[in-house]
Amino acid sequence: MPAAIVYFNGSLQPLAGTAISPADPGFLYGAGLFETIRIEKGRALFLAEHLQRLTSSARRLGWPVPETSGLPAAMQATIAANQVTTGRGRLNFFQGCQGYNLMFTAENGLPYTLEDYRKGCRAAIVTIRRNQHSPLAGLKTMNYLENLLALAEARKKGAREALLLNLDGNLAEGSRSNLFLIQQDTLYTPDLASGPLPGLARARVLKLAAGLGLAVKEEPLKPEALLAAGEAFLTNSLMEILPLTWVDDRPVGNGRPGPVTALLQARYSEEKFRKHSC
Repeated sequence: MPAAIVYFNGSLQPLAGTAISPADPGFLYGAGLFETIRIEKGRALFLAEHLQRLTSSARRLGWPVPETSGLPAAMQATIAANQVTTGRGRLNFFQGCQGYNLMFTAENGLPYTLEDYRKGCRAAIVTIRRNQHSPLAGLKTMNYLENLLALAEARKKGAREALLLNLDGNLAEGSRSNLFLIQQDTLYTPDLASGPLPGLARARVLKLAAGLGLAVKEEPLKPEALLAAGEAFLTNSLMEILPLTWVDDRPVGNGRPGPVTALLQARYSEEKFRKHSC
């Protein structure tokens, strides 16, 4: 297996030789942003949307906007150098001792299997709260310890994903996903004021649902809404649409992936392959 190659500040280089200083604020304090990108057939999916979110997040933090005009080609070269066919890429933009660093890595493999989609995911509501008033709310930052602690708590309960409430006690998001509920012909998801990340997969699902004629409601949701839902699912760029079938040892609906979720999965795949078939 060849040594890992990364893109770092304008060039491709061996991962082992990448000069990241331990004094960098990005390393010391997690002062950085990141994007996790799904790779299929050797290509990064929805790359323009990821770059747009990265640059808009940098503006929100008052940071200089990274130069991205040459990034798509550089990222594809990194994917090819690492012989990645189906996997994940990660783009980091973080503070260095002088200026900012831009790094992209790529590796084969996805953390979800066909069996995960067939059975659905188990989640647990955790004690860690999402502060919807934080200046970091809605940003995908490298300061990720809170999410990892939430996920660790959920795994101790036998769940694969953590669901976080916000300070008002409303559902916010998963530790690494956005949350959707289906009740009859209406799709519900926590509104952005509740504190979730404005996920790229989330935005695509909202458009797809509206196109299917589903009523779509972004609003504050109490945890009890999960018990009333007929179906639920989670989204992010890697999992895409993953059925959520159990929460806190109680089934969502009948405890199996539902038909509306399956329809949205099919439409999501159609859109993905249509946009990336050329």
